Amino acid sequence: MRVLNKRIFRDLKENFLRYLALFLMIVMGMYIIVSMVGAAETIIGGTADKAKENRTEDGQFAVFLPLSEEQEQEITDSGVTLEKMFSFDLDMQDNSVLRIFTVREQIDLLDIDEGTLPQKSGEIALEKRYCEEHEISVGNSILLSGKEYMVTAIGSVPDYDLPTRNISDSSAESSLFGVGFVISEDYDWVKSGGKTEDMRYSYRLNGSVLHDELKDVISGFEIDYTDVEDEYFKEYIAGKIGRKEDLQEGISALKNGADSLVKSLEYAGVTQGEQHAGAAAFADGMAKLQSETDDLLDELFTVDIDNLTEFIKAEDNPRIAAAAGDMQMDKSVGLVAGVIVMTLFTYVISVFVIHQIQRESVVIGALYALGAKKRDLIGHYITLPTLISFAGGLVGSALGFSNLGIPVQAADSYAYFSLPQLSTAYPLYLIIYGVIMPPAVCAAVNVLVINKRLSRTALSLMRNEQNTSRRSGVNLKNMGFLRRFQIRQMLREARTGLTIVFGMTISLLVFMLSLNCFVMCNNIKTDTIRDTTYEYMYTLKYPPEEVPEGAEACYAESLTKSAFGYTLDVSVIGIDNDNKYYGITPEKGKSKITVSASAAQKYGLHVGDKLILTDSAEDMDYAFTVTDIADHSAGLCVFMDIDSMRGLFGREDDYYNMLLSDKALDIPEGRIYSVTSRSDAERSASVFTDLMMPMVIMLSVVSAIIFCVVMYLMMNVMIDRATFGISLVKIFGYRTKEVRKLYLNGNTIVVALGALIAIPVSKAAMDAIYPYAVSNVVCGLNIEFPWYYYVLIFAGIMLIYFAVNALLVRKLKNISPAEVLKNRE
Repeated sequence: MRVLNKRIFRDLKENFLRYLALFLMIVMGMYIIVSMVGAAETIIGGTADKAKENRTEDGQFAVFLPLSEEQEQEITDSGVTLEKMFSFDLDMQDNSVLRIFTVREQIDLLDIDEGTLPQKSGEIALEKRYCEEHEISVGNSILLSGKEYMVTAIGSVPDYDLPTRNISDSSAESSLFGVGFVISEDYDWVKSGGKTEDMRYSYRLNGSVLHDELKDVISGFEIDYTDVEDEYFKEYIAGKIGRKEDLQEGISALKNGADSLVKSLEYAGVTQGEQHAGAAAFADGMAKLQSETDDLLDELFTVDIDNLTEFIKAEDNPRIAAAAGDMQMDKSVGLVAGVIVMTLFTYVISVFVIHQIQRESVVIGALYALGAKKRDLIGHYITLPTLISFAGGLVGSALGFSNLGIPVQAADSYAYFSLPQLSTAYPLYLIIYGVIMPPAVCAAVNVLVINKRLSRTALSLMRNEQNTSRRSGVNLKNMGFLRRFQIRQMLREARTGLTIVFGMTISLLVFMLSLNCFVMCNNIKTDTIRDTTYEYMYTLKYPPEEVPEGAEACYAESLTKSAFGYTLDVSVIGIDNDNKYYGITPEKGKSKITVSASAAQKYGLHVGDKLILTDSAEDMDYAFTVTDIADHSAGLCVFMDIDSMRGLFGREDDYYNMLLSDKALDIPEGRIYSVTSRSDAERSASVFTDLMMPMVIMLSVVSAIIFCVVMYLMMNVMIDRATFGISLVKIFGYRTKEVRKLYLNGNTIVVALGALIAIPVSKAAMDAIYPYAVSNVVCGLNIEFPWYYYVLIFAGIMLIYFAVNALLVRKLKNISPAEVLKNRE
């Protein structure tokens, strides 16, 4: 054995380029896997640590009117920590929106990257992604409602980890939206400009009560609408009370008229007879009607306001720990992909080892005859591949944990999510995975593969006898010599051919992941631009009594749907049959909906299916029947007939809370929740494409490199095995071009057939996995390829094959006819 072991370094030197290529591939594979999983662990673990440090909320709820001091005290007496998170939105000069809060004290604290919290009037702290997009630094000034504020701190808050303006938004666009924090004095001053205030509270349960128990307490609070100072709310109340008073005055007038008629008859001396009796009966009836009507009107026109408008647990809030949720899939995919890729590389190595055993068959047979053990020979032949794998895993892991690894992989998350600065994680399992897994897999695969090769007798090995495969006996008499030779060569190298197809399939899986990502992002952008036909969308808190001229009135409610472990918002939109912006005609009925194409893709819906959506504030489930699927993909939404929807949710016959328009409307800011323009929607739709393109390019390049290396190495092995035959046909006068046709061009069939099978298989496999990869994203799942994509992929595979084929022609030229003499018995 010592004799063979001395040959390890000679073998490494002889096949240096081959082993170097595999070493670099293992380094690249482990670098990508370790850096990707390490980045995921850094963000997942770091987010959890920061959640404790910054006291991330357990949930939040929105109210119509602020809680009274007594109501707040009742909540805090139960052990719950409660903090006001009131805010309002300011339109900035660059058309972005800045949401203003007061500085937090107990919950969802600002994690400061640089600077200090505002201490006095005229100071503001800003969210970091907004600052990055607008090139704002500590010490700069910004203008709020005509007053300059100096930026004293830049950081992030855990409840805006995904900094979207609305919880239902499918993407964050920090150039359009950010959050800021000022002292209470400045908050009150800026708010006095008539801004609509979002009244929201965050809470931490502290293990004292359950979410549902807290929700029941809040729902039971009574409110006095007379305490409200908002002029538009007073207008709304006055409208309801005014209609009640008008009816009461009308009935009172009828009763007074009846009483006057009776009195006039009595004054005329008519106290008996049908005329007087009829008038008296009419007067009594009107008195009774007035009494009953007053009770009925009190019931109909009671100002009954459910103060709780929204209740969201932290785990159901897509803004909280969004980056960590996004990284969960990266972690799982990375770990599984690492094992698969390493199995591929080590199987490629095993093909080399088998080839080496075949070449050294005589020596191995002689060693067996001299008493060598099979386990010693197995140990010898797996030593170099295992050492190569160990070195590759070690170097790749070191690069993955370095500044060139995890920080680079995490850069995309920092460029999209609003994350605090997190310390790099070095989980022990990942170190073991990156350093120990490659040599362990390599040793296991090689032992399994070469065990049978070393199980032959010493005499068989010394004679270098080759097993005649049944595949070699296929009857090919009706074919020409060239085609028959190519097929027999292909059958002899079936193992190598299957390795090429396996490598192609693995590469295609990686490529399909990147292509699905690109196609989905591109489709979101295209579909959003196509389906956003309005110029302005107004979401209203207090709708005007009359719909503004030129606007389309809609009714929208935000419900939720849970799937794949995530709860996402789904917008229910009530529209008229002639709504020009949606072009959809939903059926009438309180349980009938038309589903957008994006929602149908996300949740796998078809006509006739049942869709259950949840109102978390009311703790109510709504079951709908899908009557149609609309060609509309801007966000997750479903459509109802507006009158049916008003009836379902108990709204008035003319109620609406959303306006669509081709032009800006003159609506007081106090009535508006938010305004979304067409340009805002288009810019938000482009975020996914801009964010994901670096990853798409990286995965595409990696998949192409894997395929090139595997194909080159395997076809190189084919030539090595066929050296004797190639040398022999050269003696017979065959030129290099003809030798190429015999020994290389036959692989065209293997590669072409493998591609025709692997392309649809890899696409189907990735389509099945992909919904889980984007399960936390509020968007559709349009990942259908145009037919020509498949043609282009096939053409790309064949182009790579012919390029590798051309490179190997040089190796054919270097094979001398003298090789025949080296292989004589």
